[in-house]
Amino acid sequence: MSQIRHQHRRIAQKKHGKGGSLNLVSLMDIFTILVFFLMVNSSEVEVLQTSSEIELPDSTAEKRPENQLMISISQEDLILQGRLVARVSELRDPSVLVIDGLKRELEYQASRKGAIPEEGFEITIMGDKALPYWLLKKVMLTCQTTDYARISLAVNKLEVDDDLLPGAATEETVALSPPEAGNAS
Repeated sequence: MSQIRHQHRRIAQKKHGKGGSLNLVSLMDIFTILVFFLMVNSSEVEVLQTSSEIELPDSTAEKRPENQLMISISQEDLILQGRLVARVSELRDPSVLVIDGLKRELEYQASRKGAIPEEGFEITIMGDKALPYWLLKKVMLTCQTTDYARISLAVNKLEVDDDLLPGAATEETVALSPPEAGNAS
């Protein structure tokens, strides 16, 4: 009996000749909305890759640097462009002012760029806000000795809105350039 039913179904399907169809109008509407959403929200925000180990300091500075080399400094590691160049525990000796692993990697990166600009290459340091000053000083000195003299610091940019209370602000992660770094806290 079931075989006869299957034959009747096949005959009915052949008579109607209707196959499956896909309605693309609603899909196109969704993609149109998505494109406008992405265009509006991709304005001038520069998102830096941060680590959960690094908590950036806050700042209200306005100027943004261009995209360049990134040094990440956590409480344990010193990383340049994703490569571990030194351990913080090995850098505690006060007589050593220049970090050898970082210096070698920066010299390699500089050799790939070619001619040295008059004011030096640009580099961004992304360090935890609780980072000891002696470590930041060694990293900056190492950068300067390898022709990376234009140093920027990555911070959370606080935008103070006039409608908000004086202490209220919104956050965004940016890198802070040296000349306008006076507002960094």
